[in-house]
Amino acid sequence: MNSLRTILVCLFLLGMPLFAQNRTSPAGTAPAFEASGGYVFMSMTSATAPRLNFNGIDGNAILQFAPRLGAQIDFTFARSGDVPGTGHSDRMFSGLVGPVFYLRQAGRTDIFVHALFGMGWVDSAVLVSPTSEFKGYETRFSYAFGGAYERTVRGPFAFRLTGDYQRTTFVNSTLSLIGQNNVRATVGVVYRFGNY
Repeated sequence: MNSLRTILVCLFLLGMPLFAQNRTSPAGTAPAFEASGGYVFMSMTSATAPRLNFNGIDGNAILQFAPRLGAQIDFTFARSGDVPGTGHSDRMFSGLVGPVFYLRQAGRTDIFVHALFGMGWVDSAVLVSPTSEFKGYETRFSYAFGGAYERTVRGPFAFRLTGDYQRTTFVNSTLSLIGQNNVRATVGVVYRFGNY
C-alpha cells in the first residue's frame, strides 16, 4: 500500500508542470505562415530612357518564427513596353530572400520592414549606335529594402501594400555593366495559415 501511495504522489508531483502550462496563445501572436500574391508596378532606370515603367505580378511568403521576427521569400516578374529606340520589350524576374522585422502588430494592422537578397534577371536592349542595338539579358546579384502595411480584412485574409527600393544590373551603350535603381510598389492579397 505504501508503494502505491508513493507512486501516486510521484506521478502527481511530476505531472504538476503540465497543469501549470498556459493553453491560450499570448495576446498579439501573429500567424506562423502567410502567403501573398498581387500586382507589382516598378519604375526602373535604363540606359536608353530616364525611367521605364513595368507592370507584373509578385508572390511571396513569410514565416514568422518569433513575435517580431520572420523570414520572407519573394518572387517578382514584371514587363514593360518597347525600350525606346528598339523593338524589344524589357522583362525582369527576381527571386529574393531575407529577414522581416515587425514594427507594429496591433489589432488588425501589421507594419513591417524587410531586407531581401538574391538574384535578378533583366532581359533588355540598348542602342550601341544610331543603327544598331544590343539585345540580351543579365543575371546578377540583386537586393531590395522596404516595408509593408498589412490590414486584416476578414478571417485569414488581409490586404497588403508594399514599397521597396530594388537594385538590379544591366549594360549601357558601351556594354559595361551598370546598376539600375528601381522603385517598386505592390498591392496584394494575403492568406494566413495558423493563428489569425
